Parts: sequence; C-alpha cells; structure tokens
Amino acid sequence: MNNEEKSQLANQVQTDVSLISFLSVVSVFFIGALLPQFNSYDASVRIPISFLIVSTFAFIFSGLILSNATQRINQGDLQRTEKHLAYGYAISEYMGVFLFVLSVPIAMSIVTTDLYLRVITFVAAIVGISVYQFGGFSLLGNHFSKSNILFAIITVLFGVVLFLSQTFAFHFTVIATLFLLFMLAITILAPMKSFQ
Repeated sequence: MNNEEKSQLANQVQTDVSLISFLSVVSVFFIGALLPQFNSYDASVRIPISFLIVSTFAFIFSGLILSNATQRINQGDLQRTEKHLAYGYAISEYMGVFLFVLSVPIAMSIVTTDLYLRVITFVAAIVGISVYQFGGFSLLGNHFSKSNILFAIITVLFGVVLFLSQTFAFHFTVIATLFLLFMLAITILAPMKSFQ
C-alpha cells in the first residue's frame, strides 16, 4: 500500500468509527428511555432491552477494533489490518446494527400495547434493514459478499419470527435465544476466509 492508499483507508476507517460511535449513543438513548417504562421483569421486557445492551457493547468494541486498525494501516501491516476490519465490521453490523434495528420493534411492547404502532415500527425496521442489506449499502457487502446475503436473509426472517412470537406469546424466549446465538455465530464466522 502506498501512502495515499493508507491515508484514504485510514480516513474511511475513522469515518466508520464516527458512525459507530453515533450509533452507540443512539442505542444508549433507547436503553435510557425504555428502562423506566416497565413495571415487570418478564421475558418480553428483558429480551429487547438485553438486545439493546448487547448492541451498545458491540458498537463500543467494534469502534475500538476499527480505531486500532488505523495503527496497523499506518504500519503497513495489511494482514492485521484486514483482520481488524473484518471483525470490526462484522461485530458492528451483526451484533450492533442488526440487534439494534430488530430490537426496536419488540421493545415497542414496553412503551405501547397499540398494535398499529407496533406493526408500523416492525415494518419500518424490516423494510429498512432489507433495503440496507440487499440494496448494496451494507458495510459488509464489500467484505463478505457471498455469506452476507444468506446471513441477511436468515436475520430478516428471524426478525419476522421474533416479532410474531412476541405478539402471539409463542416461544418468544426460545426464539430470542436462538436468534442471539445465531448472531453470535455469524459474527465469529463471517470474517473467516472460508465464509467469505
């Protein structure tokens, strides 16, 4: 990598870190707004808030990983730079963005029982995440082109099943646990060369 390429990549990474930092602030805002809104601690309340908490930590740690990539870029260490970028983006997208976006519709049950508002929030989340993923706007689309499409389809389907299972009180805790395990698995596997 020449100096100009290093500089461009470092600037892009810093821009991404700024975005991820902003998303962590938004996630913390949602957690702060939702925590005082409930009187019970059943699973339908704990799960969406736990997703938001995990999402917040994912944004924080992915920001740290990507920020550290700048040092590797400046050193010209391409192998470590690629590792930092792959894991930083995977954590921010799968454990950060996906969990955050899909937790908002299920967290709406804390704020309101109005089905119309809950459905509108769900549709906005699913359509938004679908356009983001399948429209070629995802950060991961460039890095994990083959696996990202499959993971995105499964994640969107999980989002639909999560919302329906919460709405109809049908194995919500089990589905939420499977979803979280799936997200953790793809976060770990996606950066591996065999899954790209």
